Amino acid sequence: MGLIYEKERHIAKVGLNRPNERNALDPDILMELHRTWLDINQDDAIRVAILYSCLPDIFCSGMDLRTAIPILTRTRAPETEAERWLDQAGPHVGEAMLKPNIVKKPVIAAINGYCLTGGFEMIMGADLRIASDDAVFQMREASLGIMPVGGSNIYLPRMMTPCRALEILLTADNFTAKTLYDWGFINRVVSQRDLMEASVKMANKIACNGPLAVQGIIRCFRETRDMIYGDAFKRELEIGMPVFGSLDAREGILSQKEKRAPNFPGKYA
Repeated sequence: MGLIYEKERHIAKVGLNRPNERNALDPDILMELHRTWLDINQDDAIRVAILYSCLPDIFCSGMDLRTAIPILTRTRAPETEAERWLDQAGPHVGEAMLKPNIVKKPVIAAINGYCLTGGFEMIMGADLRIASDDAVFQMREASLGIMPVGGSNIYLPRMMTPCRALEILLTADNFTAKTLYDWGFINRVVSQRDLMEASVKMANKIACNGPLAVQGIIRCFRETRDMIYGDAFKRELEIGMPVFGSLDAREGILSQKEKRAPNFPGKYA
């Protein structure tokens, strides 16, 4: 089973589980991931997702060179259902790899071990990142004479200083979790033993808040980061004002008055 997908109350857990391939992203798992994100979008009970690895020493080794790369580069004709889906997805394969606006709910990446190339690019699309202290990150494409095209050239300069981003991309070096924490890419660094506990703790804190507010914040963050201030402020109001009039807002105010925990319905008025 390449993907472990579980739901626990308001949290979805999505686990990469390809031990023989070191969690390389092949057509089957990419199609499965795509369907999983769509299901998370459609399930109103789910408020936060955690993407993690089921393997102790690696998060993801990148794209599967034997299966996914030949299909994406059109050097081999697709044969299976997943390969045909990947061939049709083409540049839009990023939808399976957490490109912005695909998952409308917050995604926490819980990263341990080696997180390489396509795996590294996948967690760039997560909203929050918690890494174990043994995590190692690398964008090695330049050392192979190729250029990464899964989003890292766009993501990294916006997530840290451009010179740091270029150091990662141009040197193809390994980078520790501590270094990327210092550079502002990672939210927390914990021991591998505490990785899932820390991720669930953060997910629970988010899940306790109003789901419409949380989704609005995520949407505003993603949609306004490239806008000029005037347009961004206008978009913030367009996204935020309906939340003020929602049933979630009414419940939040009422629960505060009654000094009890809120029970957010996740609905607009």
